[in-house]
Amino acid sequence: MNTLPVRHYDRVTLRPLNELASLHEFDITIQVVPGYEADADSGRISEDAPLGRAVLRRSAGEKINLQVHDRKLAMLILAVEKPTDSTG
Repeated sequence: MNTLPVRHYDRVTLRPLNELASLHEFDITIQVVPGYEADADSGRISEDAPLGRAVLRRSAGEKINLQVHDRKLAMLILAVEKPTDSTG
């Protein structure tokens, strides 16, 4: 398990821990990107979005809590996949 903190362009797999877990029986994978590259339909979440802010600089195994509108959400960071760097 990768314990390095989440940075831009990492693929982060999350598991909902509260009411979302009963609605969705699957984990979600996102990629945190700068706002101008965000595309929620393809899982590219802005660093300025609540979920993006919540996962940046966190590590696999950590629980995150966030407030979205009037709901409190809890998620577990299952895995952080670092992008491969072809330049080095």
